[in-house]
Amino acid sequence: MNLTLRLLAILMVATLTLSSCVSKKKFQQLQDEKTAMANSLAESQKQINNLEGQVSTLQTDMASQKSKFETDINGLRKDVDGAKMDADKARKAAAERDAELARIKKEIKDAFGLGSDVAVTNQNGEMVVTLADPVNYASGSAKLNRQSRKSVEALAKTLNNNPSMHLLIEGHADSDKYPGNGYNNWDLSVSRSMNVVKRLVKLGVKPEQLTVAGRGDSAPAAPNDNKANKARNRRTEAKPSPKTGAIYQIGN
Repeated sequence: MNLTLRLLAILMVATLTLSSCVSKKKFQQLQDEKTAMANSLAESQKQINNLEGQVSTLQTDMASQKSKFETDINGLRKDVDGAKMDADKARKAAAERDAELARIKKEIKDAFGLGSDVAVTNQNGEMVVTLADPVNYASGSAKLNRQSRKSVEALAKTLNNNPSMHLLIEGHADSDKYPGNGYNNWDLSVSRSMNVVKRLVKLGVKPEQLTVAGRGDSAPAAPNDNKANKARNRRTEAKPSPKTGAIYQIGN
């Protein structure tokens, strides 16, 4: 009996000891899992805080960029509006200038009774009496051909009908160098205008109505880049002189 009781006591102690060992191991396992979960939660919270900080920074940057874009857009709109106003002013000024030039041309034609074979044009800011047939020359020549003589006769008729009209007869040359020794394009341009004046005087025009000038090749009507343009530059023009009167004044 005693042996039996002793065995039972030993078995009970062993069982209690085994149970205690199992419970302690399970507890430690749970404790470790809790610690790991706490660490994971802390790391997750750290990531969340970091992401929230990035979101906040992006929101701030977006707000700043939006404000900058709005400022730039407003500035561009102001520039566009200013450019439109400047363009409108330029168009208005050009229209007013064109209207004034048209008025001046009409006054000149009305004042001098210019016929349909004579027109007044604006070339490079100067008024030029333009004939139906221009006065042009062969290369290196100051001689008036048949067509040019007819043009000069039409101009003489206008001047004779308007004794108060005064013209500047201005000769021009192309860019080709004159081959003569000691004679150049300036001399050639003056010779051209002189031949026109001589013929005008021969046709009855008063010398005091005329002034002679030569521009050489310094004032081309077209680029000297081909034969046709050079032919246009070998010319004589008639320009109303300031002596004619105040009708030539622009923008008073």
